[in-house]
Amino acid sequence: MGRPPCCDKIGMKKRPWAPEEDIILVSYVQENGPSNWKAVPATTGLKRCSKSCRLRWTNYLRSGIKRGSFTDQEEKMIIQLQALLGNNSGGVLV
Repeated sequence: MGRPPCCDKIGMKKRPWAPEEDIILVSYVQENGPSNWKAVPATTGLKRCSKSCRLRWTNYLRSGIKRGSFTDQEEKMIIQLQALLGNNSGGVLV
């Protein structure tokens, strides 16, 4: 029982992503959008699992991802919201 595996794992790469693979993935997403991840390995020729492609895009390559420390304004907002809502607000902020 349970969910079937995302791929058969035969011939898949398990080493760190190469810059060339990142370029291929980014160009695919720019042309087709970030959907239908199961088609990415077959369409692009990447020897990666569809889940690996999706996570690479979501966590590292997607535009708008901010890395580094919080700005002073962001830090103040976090402190104010924590004081207002506490640790368990019971809801989701929008």
